[in-house]
Amino acid sequence: MKKIKDICILLTAVWAIVSCATTDTETTLYSEAAITAFTLGNLNQYTQTTNSEGVTSTTKKTYSGSSYKFIIDQHNRQIYNNDSLPVGTDAKHVLCTITTAKNSVALFQDLTDADAYYYYTSADSIDFSQDRKVRVLSSDGTGRTDYTIKVNVHKQQANEFVWQPADGEFPEEPTLPQGIKQLLGSSTTEQYAISDNGKLMVSFDNGATWTQDMADDNEPAMQPTKDISLVSYPLFLADSTDYVLIAGTHVEKAADGSDAESYSVVWRKTVDYSQNAPASTWVYMDRNGNSNFDLPVLDKLNLVKYDDSILAFGGDYSTIYQSRDNGITWKKSSVYKMPAEFDQNATSVKVKVDEDNFIWLYCYGTGQIWKGRLNKLGWVFQ
Repeated sequence: MKKIKDICILLTAVWAIVSCATTDTETTLYSEAAITAFTLGNLNQYTQTTNSEGVTSTTKKTYSGSSYKFIIDQHNRQIYNNDSLPVGTDAKHVLCTITTAKNSVALFQDLTDADAYYYYTSADSIDFSQDRKVRVLSSDGTGRTDYTIKVNVHKQQANEFVWQPADGEFPEEPTLPQGIKQLLGSSTTEQYAISDNGKLMVSFDNGATWTQDMADDNEPAMQPTKDISLVSYPLFLADSTDYVLIAGTHVEKAADGSDAESYSVVWRKTVDYSQNAPASTWVYMDRNGNSNFDLPVLDKLNLVKYDDSILAFGGDYSTIYQSRDNGITWKKSSVYKMPAEFDQNATSVKVKVDEDNFIWLYCYGTGQIWKGRLNKLGWVFQ
């Protein structure tokens, strides 16, 4: 590719290109110099994997870059993609197509000589591993526009979850109202708690008064009695409606009053808080004897809503369980795992999700605090 520094030679070259590009006896020249479209061609992506013996191998695949839309900001003269290319994409060898207005000509600034430019063609392999300056010259030689092209490539795997040690204060335990032994959480209009005698309670006035929320004759044998946790979130595609899920362990008693059998139970209700909406009731999530993918019995159960799923922490904390169908089925997560250096001596763990999509683990008994986030939930788009 020929580099050009002298502006007179550059304009002469533009004239030559325009003349060669037309078969008309009369050539119309324009003063407009602008890029009107920018697309990528096929791209190479390299992925490294390490097997159980520690041997690393690299695989290559090719995908079409044309599905990644590029924004052309004519005011700031910037061209960029909001949806970054996948991690491992080779940005040093990229084919692209640049469409210009009114026969204007695009030239790339040389990476080693800022005063030098070279003609662009769609057959050129361009290095987009750094921002590139493109100069567009009008066909009549009077117009010039400089653009900066930025090809964004992810540096992280989208579905990789990463923990890091964190500093902070442990959450203070709330003051319990009279007759309440555990506060569970809240939906938009209701608060939930467990009473001193083990009843599920609800408050409609921010905890000032409480009433029993799950009737004794409503599947009493299936109500959770210990290690109870609750999660609430807006119901998808329903206005003014929350989905509330409660899970825990039900303990069957033997004739002598000792614990005979324990199993996990899950209940749900939808809370419609629009005007004149009917009262909501709890429904037991009976899977008709199908025990595949039941939520296992987990001591000190914690439920949180995260990335369109529900995560369950508890037991010996060796496994995090995930439900993608609003608590019906649960599977061991291959994405979400406890921190490698998590201290198993923790007496209990409190889990919460903050507004920046970090999951926080407060480990009582050891003092550890961890926070982690799914990479794609931390990406900022322009």
